[in-house]
Amino acid sequence: MRAERAKQLLKNAVYRSIGEAATAFGAVDGGEGRTLRVLMYHKVNDQPENPVTVPTSAFAEQMAHLRELGYAVVGLDAVLDHYVEGKALPDKAVLITFDDGYRDNLENALPALEAHGYPAVLFAPVGYVGERQPLPHDEHLAERGVINPTLDWGELRELEQAGVRVESHGISHRPLAELEVDEAAREIAISKLRLEERLGRPVRAFAYVKGSEAHYRPVHLSLLRQAGYDVGFTSVSGANGPATDRFRLRRYNVEPYPPRTFQLVLEGACDLIAVKDTVAGTHARRALNAALGTSSK
Repeated sequence: MRAERAKQLLKNAVYRSIGEAATAFGAVDGGEGRTLRVLMYHKVNDQPENPVTVPTSAFAEQMAHLRELGYAVVGLDAVLDHYVEGKALPDKAVLITFDDGYRDNLENALPALEAHGYPAVLFAPVGYVGERQPLPHDEHLAERGVINPTLDWGELRELEQAGVRVESHGISHRPLAELEVDEAAREIAISKLRLEERLGRPVRAFAYVKGSEAHYRPVHLSLLRQAGYDVGFTSVSGANGPATDRFRLRRYNVEPYPPRTFQLVLEGACDLIAVKDTVAGTHARRALNAALGTSSK
């Protein structure tokens, strides 16, 4: 995993350099185009050699840093009210999200959220709820004994009771762009119905698997509307404004950033990095990961 560590150090350095340069040149938009910042986490644990993970202590520090920097953490209802009803969000609004439904979100992330009274959203792929098999991108880790268990239905309800709202991440954790349209429609609609049956309330948000511009198509936005969703979340870096397409809401993928880098990301100083989330950028990232030996499904 030396390559994975090297990649993380490189990414931190690139983000910091871009952010400091943008700040120095006054190229940061802090106005109407940045009314909502959405943070995207995956795993929160201390297992070594475990990519897409923020260590437990680093997550707690980031949650504290949000308050220190004057950000207002909001729940999904406030975001829905903003994009569906046109209601205002508080200044410097932040929504905290988790993808994939890892058990460590309950065990390690929830205590830090509760310490600050923060709500959050968890996007669960229903085909892996309560199942023992690893998610597709974790199969190579499981082969080496690095296990990342997912939540079961009882644990999802426990999270909901604690203020972490559960929404849809499809069924099979496959990018919609890799599916036939009828398969994609099934992932979108059936995952919603299954969650609603289990949770006893409407499910209104969907997060695209992987979520770069290469991983979903315009037709999928229509399928979300037809299925009855109100918002869709991508993994494209950047903040959101009132005019942002509510089915293409952007999110910042959060990693073990040092405090200054975390601050620069929130301020929008690193938004130039969104080029990695274009179709061309996604192909370039795949080539880099293959060269470094850090590829996963």
